[in-house]
This record gives sequence, structure tokens and C-alpha cells, in this order.
Amino acid sequence: MTAEQIYFNANVLTQDRSIPVASAFAVADGKIIASGQDEALLRLQNGQSRLIDLQGATVLPGFNDAHIHIWKVGNLMTYLLDLRGTKSIDEMKQRLADYAKSNPGLPWIQARGFNEILFPDRRMPSRLDLDEVISDRPVSVMRTCAHQLIVNSAALQAAGITKQTRVPPGGEMKLLPDGSLAGHFTETALGLIARKIPPYHPDQYRKMILAAQEELLKAGITSATDPAVMPDLLEVYKSMDRNGELKIRVNAIPILLPDGASGALPLPDLYHSAYLKVDTVKFFADGGLSGKTAALKHHYRNTNEYGLLRLDQVSFLTLACKAQSAGFRIATHAIGDAAIDLVLEVYNEIAKDNIQQVHHRIEHLGLPSPANLRMMHSLQVSAVMQPVFIYELGKNFRQYLPDIYLDDVYPARSVLNHAVNLAFSTDAPVVKDFNPITGLIAANSRMDGDGIVLGASQRISMDESIYAYTMGSALANGDQENRGSITCGKSADFIVLDKNISKVPVRELQTCRVLQAFVNGNCQFSLNDAR
Repeated sequence: MTAEQIYFNANVLTQDRSIPVASAFAVADGKIIASGQDEALLRLQNGQSRLIDLQGATVLPGFNDAHIHIWKVGNLMTYLLDLRGTKSIDEMKQRLADYAKSNPGLPWIQARGFNEILFPDRRMPSRLDLDEVISDRPVSVMRTCAHQLIVNSAALQAAGITKQTRVPPGGEMKLLPDGSLAGHFTETALGLIARKIPPYHPDQYRKMILAAQEELLKAGITSATDPAVMPDLLEVYKSMDRNGELKIRVNAIPILLPDGASGALPLPDLYHSAYLKVDTVKFFADGGLSGKTAALKHHYRNTNEYGLLRLDQVSFLTLACKAQSAGFRIATHAIGDAAIDLVLEVYNEIAKDNIQQVHHRIEHLGLPSPANLRMMHSLQVSAVMQPVFIYELGKNFRQYLPDIYLDDVYPARSVLNHAVNLAFSTDAPVVKDFNPITGLIAANSRMDGDGIVLGASQRISMDESIYAYTMGSALANGDQENRGSITCGKSADFIVLDKNISKVPVRELQTCRVLQAFVNGNCQFSLNDAR
């Protein structure tokens, strides 16, 4: 095959363990057709070949965020008030009041992103706080983790919720000290409110996705997995794929048990194109560590709270078996040790019927035991982890987790030591910073935003981190044959950086810039064009 482009004079970190470092590679018809040293690759040129001198820049396969809510990232850029970084309840209330005043036609005010650990009194807001600033229409404010929701009195009235409302298993409807409704819902109980909020239209979803994908490309993310996709959103993704609007490769993971649903949704159709794949389904086993809803075996610090299990084993086993038999891999959110135990019991049970040999995943994997990791290795279950949580949510972990857990929260080193495939991601917009470089730094330093190290023994090297953000994610998605490394036959999805991220000191990495991002051999982002 004739080389259409030959990139040379580069530092190519291929993530292909047979040729880990190269100085050149060739592309034709959107595929990598060769990699190696300049002299050999330049001999592939002919009159039609274009030579690109990268002048010593570093090249990587495109970053692959294995768990990022693409449309929700875009939602905070378009139709939702972003409260991430808010430093007090008073600031939150002022921003809500300003937003409501600027949007008088919105029938329901929605916001997301507060984290009570950043407030001076570390108090969770309640409906009373929201009522003080907006009482003429419903308001719902999602905590940054998306596992807890605060609403005002108008929203409670619109949803028909009283103290007598039945709370679904795996959720909470909290009360104030005087016994009245706090307007505070957790986990599955979010569905009591969510089903009453006006849904987004397809054109609004499309706007969100388009906005998000531009930002992902700037960060060097050429592949991303959007978990917990509802049927209406899935149809938008398919429509955008048919219309050629997707610039990044998307793995969409439909959810089977949405909050507030009376039963499971039907299995979706398997779907596979160059830019969109649907072959995995999503379950939630518990909540989040940063808000004390992940299911633990030991109670949270200075409380009697153990978090919440959202799945019962019998129904989970039935649905998981059905999905696996239809050829779907299973991705289950499980953070706490109690939840991870439950998930692996089910995965182990269905393994005997895994005729198609699909490989499942655990999303987040906050607190696995050595026994859990041995079983994951045996079952070939991938760990889809978010090292950026250490950086952005470390203060929550230090405040809420007992000492028995702190040194082993999100244990990337233990995962690799047990030969479990490790995939990196961000879970944005749970975190604000979805730049993979931030995740690489966090995995290597284990330092939170206050400069405090959590679990130094769980550090992994920069090379291991890069692999997790490229090939590890490709393996978790079942895409190892077409992406994740700069290897002959794979898609030409790669990025050009201005620093050798495997060699420069970690303290200098935060200034590393993506110069260009290519998907299928086409430049989809150039820093020069963006200036």
C-alpha cells in the first residue's frame, strides 16, 4: 500500500510493546501502515507521499477516556448552571438567583456541581436554602457526583412528593431535624424527581454532544465511552453517526435499570460503525465515595453510615445473564468493597455461560480487596478507574473514609500487580478537569488538590499510566484490534504533544499542550488553528 503521509523526526511512544518507541510512522487510507525509524520509513515514499517533519515532537495514540459522560459535559456548557468550585452555600444561592433572573422563561431551573466539602461548614444544602432564592418554579441542584439531588419546595410539589411517598430500594429521601422533607434525594430516589423534569429534545442533545466533542479533541481525546445512555440519547448518537457529525469515536453504553423506572429497559440492538459502537450495557451497584453513598463494609468516618447497595443479587444475575447471552459486555458501577463483592459474585456466576467470551468491566473500582483482584484477573474483568478523583476529590476521601481505606482507595498499583487490565478515564463532569494529563499526574503522584498524598504505595509509573489511557481503555472496550496503539493495521488516531510526557518531571507536565489531534488520519484539532 502506498504511504499517503509519512510522519518522521518524532518521538513516537507507540504503546505497542513489540515496538515501544519509533521515530516515524506511515499512514494510508486512515490506517497506520508502518512504524519504525526514519531511514526505513522514508524509503516508503513515492511521488504521491506527503512528508511531515514533526521536529522532535512526541506522538501518542489518541487518549481514550473509558468513562466520561459526553453529553453531560456538553450540558454544563449549554443548558445547565455549572456550580463546580462553588465555595459556600451563600455563593451557590447567589449564582442560582442570578441564573434564574437571566433565564425567566425556563420552567425548571437545573444546576450541577456543588461539593459540600468545599463549604466552610461542610453542610449539605436543603430545600430551605433553595426556597430562599427561588420559589416561583421548580429548582433541582445535583451534587457533583450525580448521586445526590437537592430540590426546592416547588419541585417537591411539581413531583407530587410528600413524606408518605414510597422510596425505591437503594435510595433515600432525607428529612430535616423537624421531620419535614429536606428536599434531599440520593441514588435510586433521584428518579422520583427526574421523571418530572422536562426532557431534552434531540436537537438539544446534539448541541451538547457537539460542544463536548470539541473540548475533548483539544485535550487529545480521540475515543470516549459515554456510560448510562438512555434510549432517546442513544437515538441521537446514531443519527449523528449516520450524518457524519461524530469526530471522535464513541462507545455508548445504554443503562438497563434507570432511576425511577418500574422495571428494566429492553436490551438495545448491537450497533457497530467506524465512529459509534453499542455492545455494552450499564448497571449501578452503589453510589460514590465523595458523598458517602458507595456501599462499604466499614462505616464512614464518625458516622453509622455504610452507603447504599442499589442492586439485589437475584435481579442483577437475571439481567446480566440475559445481556451476556445476547452478546453484550457488562459495565457495572461498583466503588465500595461491599458493592464490588456483589458484582464479582454475579460475574463469576455467569462466567460458566459466557459462550461468546465477552469480557466485562467494573467502573471505578474504588476499594477492591486482594481477593476481588484475583477474581478479576481470573475472569478477565477490566478495571475502569479515574485517577483524577485523587486530585479533585481527595479532600472528601480524607474527611469521610476511615483510616482502613485511605491508603488503598483507587488502588492502581494493586490492580496492575494482579495483572488486571487497567483503563483510565475521568467520569467528567463529576470532575471539572478531564484533561488526561491531569489524570496521568494524579496516578503518578497520588497527590490531592491540597498537596497531600493519598496511598503513596499505589503510585504507578508514567509509562504505565499512558498505557492505561490508551491500550488499557481499548482493551476494556474490546477495541484493541483497531485503536490504542500506533500499530500497523490500526486506525490512525494519534496526537502530537509539545513535551515528552514519559521523561519530563511530573511538575512540568501540567504545562504540556496538545498540538494536534488526528482521527482516522484526519486532523480534527490543531492548536495553531485554535489560537
